[in-house]
Amino acid sequence: MVLRNPSADNLARPDATVRPGRRRLPLRFAAAGLLLLLAGCQADLYSNLTETEANEMLGVLLANDVSADKKAVGEGVFTLVVGKDDILRSLEILKNSGLPRVEGASMGQVFAKSGIVSSPFEERIRYVYALGEDVAKTIQQIDGVLTARVHIVLPEKAEFGQEVKPSSAAVFIKQRPKVDLDFLVPQIRRLVSNSIEGVSFDNVAVVLVEAQEAPLMPNERDAPQVRDVLPGVKVAVASMGTLWMWLGGFAAVLAVSLIANVALIVARARSGRSAPAREADA
Repeated sequence: MVLRNPSADNLARPDATVRPGRRRLPLRFAAAGLLLLLAGCQADLYSNLTETEANEMLGVLLANDVSADKKAVGEGVFTLVVGKDDILRSLEILKNSGLPRVEGASMGQVFAKSGIVSSPFEERIRYVYALGEDVAKTIQQIDGVLTARVHIVLPEKAEFGQEVKPSSAAVFIKQRPKVDLDFLVPQIRRLVSNSIEGVSFDNVAVVLVEAQEAPLMPNERDAPQVRDVLPGVKVAVASMGTLWMWLGGFAAVLAVSLIANVALIVARARSGRSAPAREADA
């Protein structure tokens, strides 16, 4: 007569082994935790952007060594994402680059009537504003121009015996850093004078302002050199050796744990196959 140990029988059964799905649970939890950690290190900088706007802003940030990305939130709608530590610097860089661009109202939008009949004064204000917006859009097509504004002065017709005041225009241009647009001032004045009736070449003033380069934030001036390890995760270069040592140790522990689990599963499987043979011999 052979005495059996119930606990040994339970261990010898094939169904007592750990299921593969359960073995993957720790890895799934670790991956989910890593994704949540990376998501927590990022923040939305601008939303409701078109793909063209998102690509333009993304290109400027990447050119200035800012870790950024875009994500689609709808059909043709994107959000610009940066690391939380880069929010202030990203805003400064985009501001100095004239981004996001402020779209002026079109001629049709300005002349849209709110009532049945518009007064002559309202029609005149709409006309002057729309004319300045259209000329400004043309100037913004010049390479090196970030933003442009055109202010037009069209005096009302002088009554009999009053002095006739000439019409004039003032152009404000914000240009990219280290870009020389002085040689284009005569062409800009000629463009404005030929676009606005009654404004002569001599009555067009052009002001050029160079945008400032993005300054270093206070925490970046004396900060050590860093390197991107993962999206949104930066590590100081001096600490890279310590990081790889910890990662290597973690990988070694994980490998030993996986090997031990595999060995345990194989041992239990072999015990399950040899149990019926021992019962047959008994």
